[in-house]
Amino acid sequence: MSEPRNGVECPEHGVRDATYVCQHLASGIGSGFHSGHDDDDPDELWPDAWCDACESVRESEGEWNDRSTTFADIRLLCDGCYQRVRGRNWRQDDEAFKRLMSDAVDYLRERQDQLYSRYNLGSYPRYDWNQQTGQLIFSEGGRARLIADIQFVGSISTRSATWLWSWANRSILESVKQGVRQVRAYGNEHRYLQLAAACWTAEEIDGWEMTAITAYLIGATGAYRSPGDRGFSFLAITEVHWAQ
Repeated sequence: MSEPRNGVECPEHGVRDATYVCQHLASGIGSGFHSGHDDDDPDELWPDAWCDACESVRESEGEWNDRSTTFADIRLLCDGCYQRVRGRNWRQDDEAFKRLMSDAVDYLRERQDQLYSRYNLGSYPRYDWNQQTGQLIFSEGGRARLIADIQFVGSISTRSATWLWSWANRSILESVKQGVRQVRAYGNEHRYLQLAAACWTAEEIDGWEMTAITAYLIGATGAYRSPGDRGFSFLAITEVHWAQ
């Protein structure tokens, strides 16, 4: 199903990324959602997608061929429409996801209370993070006071109002997002859209919730939010110690 990714002009969303879905997803509700990833780009934002019925035909044929492709009758959508179609057709256990979210938020709140109490987190006038070292360093008066090992969870863009998982962000080194791939795998296994999809419409609270789930699933010590010109980066703290 893969074709070159180009921009497409959408009457509703303007010029956006081009995406490809089957005819049934484009018009359907609750049709199921399957996606395929290019081996050369396994972390692509908008993988080609198809419904349960197309998946059954593809499996019976053993591949994408003339019959399965004709049945799918692939449609071109912009990424904005793709997100809407994905949300409309994706099926998941919402109650189970709510329980996971609640447990994760409680977990992170407790860890954050411990961090702030033991290490005075939030009292240091400066912090710096470094992808190469995988560290978040809090300093005062030009001296490092506290050092934390980190994993980049993801980022909220205030310009596009979207969440982007670190595993889909090419600017993030693999060494500081390996742990977050566990969250993606968990999302794929349990069919949780917000964990399995690379990018989706979101606001700051969503960033904290995804960070809480990440901390819960990887057993992180806490989390930190780093503001920037275009939004916020969310970091999971895996280890922390006083600077020598």
